[in-house]
Amino acid sequence: MSDDRAERDEADPVSADPSSTTPGSTEPGDGSAQADGSATTEPDATSESESEAKENPWAAIKPWQGKAAGLDKLLLFIIIGVPLIYLGLMPLRPWMLVHAPVVQEFINGAKTSIVAAAAYARVGEIPLWLVVVAGFVGMAKLDWAFWLAGRRWGDGVLRLFAQNERQLKRINQLKKIPSWALFLMTLISRCPGIPGTLVYLVAGWTRMRLSLFLVADLLGCLIFTLIWTFLGYQLGEAAVDILKVIDKYALWLTLALIVGIFAFSFFKEYRKQKKEQV
Repeated sequence: MSDDRAERDEADPVSADPSSTTPGSTEPGDGSAQADGSATTEPDATSESESEAKENPWAAIKPWQGKAAGLDKLLLFIIIGVPLIYLGLMPLRPWMLVHAPVVQEFINGAKTSIVAAAAYARVGEIPLWLVVVAGFVGMAKLDWAFWLAGRRWGDGVLRLFAQNERQLKRINQLKKIPSWALFLMTLISRCPGIPGTLVYLVAGWTRMRLSLFLVADLLGCLIFTLIWTFLGYQLGEAAVDILKVIDKYALWLTLALIVGIFAFSFFKEYRKQKKEQV
């Protein structure tokens, strides 16, 4: 009986063949990477994230999670693109301040344009109500977008403003601001020296109610529009005389602004290259 079993074992070629495969076995050429699925997927995921960061530098600072929706792109354009447009229009400001102050009010709600338009209203060239409406709309028209960005992106919005860990901690402390203090900051956000856009982002980030935010924001915009309008209206003819002088040298002021912008950019790039060489 034992002899018959021994003969069957010797005649079985499957168990003796090292190249044969069975379910769960590993071929010699495959290595251990196929036996453990995690060993192959983790490097692939890492390499994919690294390649994405190299191909798209914005991926490291994007405030949203996953794929961007149309609303995300719109908000990012308003937060980053609109200020760049304002910067591009800067050389035209001296001319607009004299010839189209109301248009400049609608564009950016700048206090200088409100004062100039109110001065022209004093001498009867512009309706006073138009000065107030243009200044108010120019100030308040995009504030909602910053609130919505803070509400939609949450902590991810910090990537747009925090350049290092220290700044990240400082901005993170804004979460501890009481609601009444945040309301007051929104109300006076148009006061010179207060970073209004950051206040609006924090308002949405801390889940401040939209109705409460709009009350504070619109009321603040109206108050400061009336303040600058009153100032320009009181200056009246004196401010118009100053604007006429600006008009006389507007071309030179515009050229000086353009040269200054290019000089600043060149000097900044020169210092950057010099540091890299060191």
